[in-house]
Amino acid sequence: MHCGKQVCPSVPVTKDKFQRLLAQAWGRVWPVVGKGSMAQKMGLDSTKTIDRAVTAANLPEAHTVFNSLFACPTALDEVLREFGFCLRPLSAEAANDLTTAAGVISAMGELVRAMDDGRRDHNETLAVAQLLRPYMPALQGILAQADELRGAA
Repeated sequence: MHCGKQVCPSVPVTKDKFQRLLAQAWGRVWPVVGKGSMAQKMGLDSTKTIDRAVTAANLPEAHTVFNSLFACPTALDEVLREFGFCLRPLSAEAANDLTTAAGVISAMGELVRAMDDGRRDHNETLAVAQLLRPYMPALQGILAQADELRGAA
């Protein structure tokens, strides 16, 4: 356990900042997965909770915030990044390997196109990151699985 080490920011995150970060994260996720689908996967009866969170009108309860991970494994990236953490699945899902490969290849194609002029500008960086981000947990899961197989976990 690393409780004595400085991992998190030295200043606690305020409720308002947490709410803004959650709004940003869910605002990135719901257009990709669909608001109705996201609500269903989170165990919600409607999209009202998502709507209120994305507009920063209301902060959902903790279990609802974490249930957003069922809709997308990157649903809390912006929030976790503020605390100095990233989240990855404990195990890789082999059934998603082809989807992961296709998504990463698509993102790499965009990266190659971005380098046509010999440099990648900030807009190109954002575009490539947006394409690549959904596949990072699966890639991290593959690496974790490999480490486990080697006994290095």
